[in-house]
Amino acid sequence: MTRQHTDREYERELETLHERIILMGRTVQAMIADSMRAMLVRDTDLAHRTIERDHEVNRLEVETDDLCLRILARRQPAGSDLRFVTIALKLVTDVERIGDLCVNIAERAIELSQAPADALGSDLPAMAQAAEGMVRDALQAFIAADAELAFAVIARDRTVDALYAQVFRKLLTRMAQDPAQTHWVTRVQAVAKYLERIGDHATNLAEMVVFMIKGKDIRHVGRLEEERGGPAPHGVLLLCVHNAARSQMAEGWARKMFPPSMRIWSAGSDPAAQVHPLAIRAMREVGIDIAWQQPKRISEIPLGDVDTVITLCAEEVCVDLPGMMRRETWALPDPVTATGTAEERLDAFRQVRDRIGERLRAWLGEIHVSDP
Repeated sequence: MTRQHTDREYERELETLHERIILMGRTVQAMIADSMRAMLVRDTDLAHRTIERDHEVNRLEVETDDLCLRILARRQPAGSDLRFVTIALKLVTDVERIGDLCVNIAERAIELSQAPADALGSDLPAMAQAAEGMVRDALQAFIAADAELAFAVIARDRTVDALYAQVFRKLLTRMAQDPAQTHWVTRVQAVAKYLERIGDHATNLAEMVVFMIKGKDIRHVGRLEEERGGPAPHGVLLLCVHNAARSQMAEGWARKMFPPSMRIWSAGSDPAAQVHPLAIRAMREVGIDIAWQQPKRISEIPLGDVDTVITLCAEEVCVDLPGMMRRETWALPDPVTATGTAEERLDAFRQVRDRIGERLRAWLGEIHVSDP
């Protein structure tokens, strides 16, 4: 941030404060990467080194707090300088807690170094990458005084939350199927929770950056949308567990019915390899081609643009996304489970197809949106 003061010593103090926060933030960002690498490659030496780095973070927190208090006592700052100094006191608390969470991950990494090869699962690296990216960009927003980047970090917390829900569901299933793995699974679940909390702290950092720049408190969603100039983009996410039939047919219907201003996605927590052929065939009968669509994980969706979730089955469990304006649950039967002749199975898809079309058309009427 650029400041001009006639008192050169005061200006140096503010610059020193700025630099210490940046150094502290970059240290914990490296700790996130190192603690996760230690776990994934079973490097206990790296885990121990990561734990030791927390002493540096703690030292920087104490020094930064002391500098903030001296500036407040001696300089009596006002305006943007006062916001900067008071926010710095809060920023370092969140950054220090991120460092503590990295220590927790490193400690679990040491324990998990003896775990079976398949104990870690496949979703933790994506979750760690998302959380580390939030911390990195929150820090960059602070360095560049970039409020829009800070807003983007806040929106991305939904992605980390969705990944956590996905990981948690899979881990519960694994424990149910193989209770002997409970010891390892609970430790992996703890790592996922630590990453989710890192995302929360990154969100706190971004919210404080917005306050520092604009002098407005946007910690509540309504205030955030007001500051950004209106409601969030209208995006609809259609869910069913395997994202192979019901939600794919719903996506096809929605793309035909909904106005161009509404963005449409479908996804599932445990997506299939492909859209079910009978779903494709049933939709072709009503002039809608969904052969090009692909099953997707919830975490692949830009959740910051989603303000409505429609769940099309009773099986799907989706995390409550922050700031969600609407949530609908339509427990429709899964046509994939239908039995009988080929024609009878296709009829099951037709029936669900038509019910989805009717529900979406009725829902559009309820929210006062006409068919295009």
